[in-house]
Order: sequence, then structure tokens, then C-alpha cells
Amino acid sequence: MPERLLELRNLSVRTHRRVLVEGIDVDVNAGEVTALVGPSGAGKSLTARCSMGLVNVSPGLFGGQLRFPGASESKDWYAPHINGGASAMQRLMRETASLRGSYFTYSPQVAASALNPGRTVGRQMLLAMNRRTSPPQDMGAEIAALLDEVGLAPRTAAALPGELSGGQCQRAALAIAIAPMPRVVVADEPETGLDPVLRRGIIELLVSVCQNHGCGLLLISHHEDTVERLANTIVRLTPHEEAAV
Repeated sequence: MPERLLELRNLSVRTHRRVLVEGIDVDVNAGEVTALVGPSGAGKSLTARCSMGLVNVSPGLFGGQLRFPGASESKDWYAPHINGGASAMQRLMRETASLRGSYFTYSPQVAASALNPGRTVGRQMLLAMNRRTSPPQDMGAEIAALLDEVGLAPRTAAALPGELSGGQCQRAALAIAIAPMPRVVVADEPETGLDPVLRRGIIELLVSVCQNHGCGLLLISHHEDTVERLANTIVRLTPHEEAAV
């Protein structure tokens, strides 16, 4: 059995007027792909953020359990914060902050928005690698190796994000996401804005890199053909319209 890295059970998140997600279970295993699919407004991105301890709606959590077995086998990160309102959600985000960028990394829909326009790709990779428990001794060689793994030339390390194409930005964002050697990568519709050929290539590269490093991939997508072809597990979400009580 593959190692379990993330376990989310019976997630329930609400605002004062709406149920946002209800009864959602998500597991992410080492070397596997778990896909979140559903129409706009179904709560895919919200569920992904909640899986990282980022619950930024009020009152927020009404139910659920969140565990990271690869970091702390039995700890339920949600337990002290259920029904605690906005202040509890802030505490949860602070408590899980050390895991973000180390145990798991996040790649947003538009890769360019994840890249600092004033820092070179290499500098951003260096900062990410410093989140490792044991950073490599030869940072330059490691940066070159990671860039090569995602199909970018070593000289890309000296480039600013504005000097790259959309596809190159996606690859650079992937290199930065994998640089800390996370256990879980969360990718929020990484194919957004790409043509069909580039989209297929980026998704397959994302899956390949995660598998090569033994990390789990939580993939948000609305492309059924993509998830049916690549995902080990598919979690389908539907919008909730009923008022919260």
C-alpha cells in the first residue's frame, strides 16, 4: 500500500448564509494523483485550501478531520477549531503555516501569479530549497538539475518571470513547487490559459515529476478527460445552494 500523506474526512465549511462544501473526503498518497473535479462554484479550490489548513471564510469549519500522516501520524489539525468562528480559523492558519512550502506546496491557476516578478527564477528556487530539512550543498547544481527535469535550460535560472512564455512560467512554477522536496503538491487547474497541446504536456510533466520525487499530487481540474486518464482517485464536488443553519 502506498504511504498516506494527507487525509481529509467529512469536511464541512460554511459562511453565515451558505453551505460551501459538505461531507467531502480526500486522501492523497505518495506517488499518486488525487483529482478534485466539479463545476465552478462547487468548492474545488476551497477544498484544496482547507487541505492545507487555509480556511479563510467565516464562520468556517463546521466539521471535519485533517491529518498529515507523513508529518504527524495521529494529530487532527482541525479538532481544536471546529465551530470556533473567524478567530479559530486564524489560529488554524498560523498553526499550519510551517507546513506550507515544506510538507506541501501550492501552484495556483495562473503560474505567473505564483512567481515574484522582481526575482529571478533561480533566486526563487533557492529560497524554496532553503525550506528543506537538509538543503543541498551545491545549490547551483541542484537548481540546474530541477530546471532540466521540467524541461528548462539552466540559463532560465537568471531570467525574470516577465521574460518567459506562458508555458515556461508553468514549468518554472513547477520547479519552484518541487524545490523544497514537499510530500504533497497541490495544483489548482495548472492548465488554465494554455492551448490543448501545451495543457496536455504540462499536466503529464506535473504528474511525472511528482511521481519521480515520490510525492502525492492533489490536482484540481475541470477537464474530465485529463483526470480519467491520469488520476488514481477522483473526488467529485457539486455546488451547495441551501442556507446554513
